Amino acid sequence: MNPTLTEAKSALGIETNAEFARFLGLPRQSMTGRDEGKPIPDAWCWKAAQKRPDLFAPVAKKEPARRKKAVPISEVI
Repeated sequence: MNPTLTEAKSALGIETNAEFARFLGLPRQSMTGRDEGKPIPDAWCWKAAQKRPDLFAPVAKKEPARRKKAVPISEVI
């Protein structure tokens, strides 16, 4: 899930929307009217992950444990 604007700025240690826009390489006008409590757009998340994968990279999903194949009873005996 994407972080909120507030969470993203906090993770980077920045305070203003203009600084966050500069970090992403966006015009600061793109931050105008943004609700700081809503998740940031996917494109911003990917751009942030490219610059700071330690903070914004997607969490790897664990693969479910593989089940062993059933062995015919004739092979067991």
